[in-house]
Amino acid sequence: MRLSIRLSAEQIAEERRRRYLAAWPMHAQLEAQHDAANGRPEKLERMTIDFTRIKAELPFPD
Repeated sequence: MRLSIRLSAEQIAEERRRRYLAAWPMHAQLEAQHDAANGRPEKLERMTIDFTRIKAELPFPD
């Protein structure tokens, strides 16, 4: 027998938030945005890639 456990959209959203903050704490997110606003987008680009990866790992149910 095979069991399938599905997370609700709320559970997925919470897990995404947890992973975002684990990878990029709030101070690091703000620093990346600040640097990008001052013409240094490298950190923001890395953060965006990490967030995109997390979204791909935790898609919302159809």
